[in-house]
Amino acid sequence: AGPLPPTRLFDDHVYETIQQGHIAVIPEFLTRAEIAPLQLDAQRLWHDGHYATDALASYGTRGKFDPSQDRAVLKLAQWQNPTLGDYQATRKPMEARLEAVRQDLSTALDRPRLVQGASVTKYGAGSTEISYTRFGPGAFLARHVDEHHEELKGPAGWSKPTCRSLSWLVYLNDADWKADLHGGCLRCFQRPKPPVRPVGARRDGDLQIGWLRATPQDPVERPVFMDAQQRGDVSVQGGNCAMYIDDASTPDGIRYISNDFNANPTLFVAGSETLAQRLLLHGRSPELQARFHLIEPPKSAVTDFLRQTSDNNNSDEILLDVEPTGGTLVVFDSVSLPHQVMATVGRERWAASGWLHEDQQPVTTHPHFVQNYT
Repeated sequence: AGPLPPTRLFDDHVYETIQQGHIAVIPEFLTRAEIAPLQLDAQRLWHDGHYATDALASYGTRGKFDPSQDRAVLKLAQWQNPTLGDYQATRKPMEARLEAVRQDLSTALDRPRLVQGASVTKYGAGSTEISYTRFGPGAFLARHVDEHHEELKGPAGWSKPTCRSLSWLVYLNDADWKADLHGGCLRCFQRPKPPVRPVGARRDGDLQIGWLRATPQDPVERPVFMDAQQRGDVSVQGGNCAMYIDDASTPDGIRYISNDFNANPTLFVAGSETLAQRLLLHGRSPELQARFHLIEPPKSAVTDFLRQTSDNNNSDEILLDVEPTGGTLVVFDSVSLPHQVMATVGRERWAASGWLHEDQQPVTTHPHFVQNYT
């Protein structure tokens, strides 16, 4: 008989869900007995003034900013400080749990970069960007994704040793939390068709930036990745970036679908999706132009307002609300899944949350990058 398969922490559907770009929901990751001391530790540290408000969350009241109604975070340095709160009995064991999750997901999702290099050591025990989060009554977080391709963040995008790979939360709310009364759901905007390959990041570090929508002739979603090295083109004029998809019929298993270009964070400004379709895909298949869209729709004040006042603006997305039930663990790809936090109603929403990182790919030596970013 051959070797037994490695023991997994979760059922197979959990890993398949993450690889498809959807959110994996694991109930009762923590028991009520494990939730209680973590919640108490989180609340005491909040009342002792160790949290920081980041002003990213909005809240329904008008007038002067009130930190108690915003999102507040116990940042990594405070989380890891053994002199604050009950570190040994609460946060340290939580780090060990997340270390086991990281090791498991690295193998099950075939993401070896989760357990290599700076991604293993940068954040200390548990090797995860980790915090307590508190949403005050009325606080919510607008739609976003947790990570973008390095090149779409400008020069600063290449300055970090690691990037976010997987997002996770463990809810620490009381057992009587009811989403229909207290709100606070994590709303996810999922693609309607299964992708032809796992989403997010490739083994070489290239990150996904968009999709080709499914069609009757090709009834799968195709993740679109960006190569910022442009290994086949060393001219400044050609640009250092190009978009590609997996294609088993080619010698190297990929097919470039765009013209070469120099990336810019304005890809996330309203109107840029049409720009990408018309310019970056100019001269390419009209079918590709019609199918292509960015992971996160371009933003403007108008689009942000419309998203806040509508349940689902994109007809080809599947909306899923995850209730913040105490003890539930959720995990999803940091690059490919747009999400938002719905407003809490009349009470505080507590969680431990963070990101599992991978080492960032090496800085490109393409002439455009060297001339503009160094």
